[in-house]
Amino acid sequence: MCRNLHGKLFLIGSAVALFALPGMAQSSQLNGTWKLNASKSEMGRMGGGGSETDVITVNGDQFTQKVTSQSPRGTQSYTRSCTVNGQEEKLSPDNPRAHIGPVVISSVKCEKNGDSIVFTEGFDMRGTPSTDQMTFTPSDDGKTMTMSRQISGAMSMQQKMVFDRASDPSADNSAAPPANGGMTPTPGAEAMMHMGGSHPDLSGTWNLDIAKSNFGQGQPPASEVETITQSGDNVKIVDAQKGGMMGDANTTETFTTDGQPSTWSGMGNTKVTGTANWDGDKLVIDAKTDFQGSPVTIKETYSLSPDGKTLTHVLHAQTSMGNFDSTSVYDKQ
Repeated sequence: MCRNLHGKLFLIGSAVALFALPGMAQSSQLNGTWKLNASKSEMGRMGGGGSETDVITVNGDQFTQKVTSQSPRGTQSYTRSCTVNGQEEKLSPDNPRAHIGPVVISSVKCEKNGDSIVFTEGFDMRGTPSTDQMTFTPSDDGKTMTMSRQISGAMSMQQKMVFDRASDPSADNSAAPPANGGMTPTPGAEAMMHMGGSHPDLSGTWNLDIAKSNFGQGQPPASEVETITQSGDNVKIVDAQKGGMMGDANTTETFTTDGQPSTWSGMGNTKVTGTANWDGDKLVIDAKTDFQGSPVTIKETYSLSPDGKTLTHVLHAQTSMGNFDSTSVYDKQ
């Protein structure tokens, strides 16, 4: 049902092995899934956040923030990423990382400040060079994350967003009313609206771009091609992978996107169960399986770039030894 489950289990297996080795587990308390707690946040002049879920990954010196926010105005999804080395990185307009909604980011810089990560974006707003500086700080007990934000340049605004770790029962804030009825703004605030619409068509032949992908602690394949056919609720994915830790693999998966449960075979004929559905313009797959006697929970998200030329697949796996994340980026043939 999902992308090359054999390959994914290879990645997860290598991650489990790495977690078992002393000193190899990810140690940052920022790692995890976080849900916005609107009642504890101070949204300021930027307006309210509605509901928001952030997935934070700190893997060595690589930082990634995957954001999904919802409000009566629609759903917005985007990803920030950078290298935590204190060096400013210029982004060209054709770089996928430069696009946060309609705003084009011209530079990023990440640095460590104690247990915090400071992420600074540079962009042009109304002809004025501007910056959006976000400081991500975990609480001592690891149950709360605070993102303090300062926008400077064409406008000056501050914001403090408090998130609860998703595994904490108190993190369910689905009933919290959105302040000012808005979603979390990105640079430029009022420019950051995503207006929903029909589901994107993922059909096509897609080639893995290893340079743009991030396999975390797993080993990438030498090459990978996905052929996706989508018709209504029916999706078929034919995956051909070469190289990597376990060699070549070819799989064909078919499923529906109406949330109905499915069962299929994973590596070594392991039983995999899961569902697929649309979350706004993203295809989300939730699955459970067993790898070498250890339960594994998998969440996958497929998203299409606005121009339809890039497909991004985000994998988050939870195991008894720790969590594992990877991002695969594909270019359309």
